Amino acid sequence: MARIEVFARTEVGCTRERNEDAFAVLDLGSGESGIRPAQRVREIQPPGLLVAVCDGMGGAAAGDVASRMAIDALQRVARSRMILQPADAEQVLLAGVTEANRTIAEFTRRHPDKRGMGTTLTAAVIMGVEVVIVQVGDSRAYLRRGRMLQQLTMDQNVVGQMVAAGKLRPEDARNFKQRNVLLEAVGVQERVGPDVVRVSVRAGDVLMLCSDGLTGPLNDRQILDHMLRHEDPVRCCRALTEAACAAGGPDNVSVAMVRFVGSDLPLPHGREAIEFERRSAVA
Repeated sequence: MARIEVFARTEVGCTRERNEDAFAVLDLGSGESGIRPAQRVREIQPPGLLVAVCDGMGGAAAGDVASRMAIDALQRVARSRMILQPADAEQVLLAGVTEANRTIAEFTRRHPDKRGMGTTLTAAVIMGVEVVIVQVGDSRAYLRRGRMLQQLTMDQNVVGQMVAAGKLRPEDARNFKQRNVLLEAVGVQERVGPDVVRVSVRAGDVLMLCSDGLTGPLNDRQILDHMLRHEDPVRCCRALTEAACAAGGPDNVSVAMVRFVGSDLPLPHGREAIEFERRSAVA
């Protein structure tokens, strides 16, 4: 039997007054959302599971509104569409980004004092061994396989583009002063340019989505150490958010984690590399 263990956690951090992050865990078959104990372990059955993390921005009580609106819009679209194959999952995720962008833009037109509010959005649909991810902004998706941790998404910010172009070393990016300047966000532009990622998982793999409240205070090595120390997603999400807070907690921090287990899943071949496809799209 192939199954997944799933959990998500968000913390306000040590310096912010409110939490502008939001997350979703949605069963696409039943339409039920949540991470109650009975929902944390489930069989991998079509049409699958939706997991998402959003990091709102805008201040003046607007960032939390934007992230919640994006999560609600994404879930609304996902509940209304049929998903039979990965191509359907991709179209649903892109339609969810479009709907979130439209909803937030309409809200700001009605409330000019909220102009500038927006959010990142990173979401994954898990369909058996196939995972489809759509990303806008700099909330990341990672996959751990054994002792390897692979960042699947590329930050859609100034620093991410400089690293991709070879103009900045990854180890220097953390201290670059324009690190948080986003090139793409939901709700602030007429059209959004998400990245789409597809990856096939193996038994024992762990998918993680997170806001930059985690990847700011902690580097990939520190994140991997916690993931290796805590196999259970509940304990691992807790350990990671607490570690980010212990490291200063300068931002809200959210982590959503899915662990793939069961004899029906393919096993990795030795130290099998994580192969994935990433491309740009328009929503």
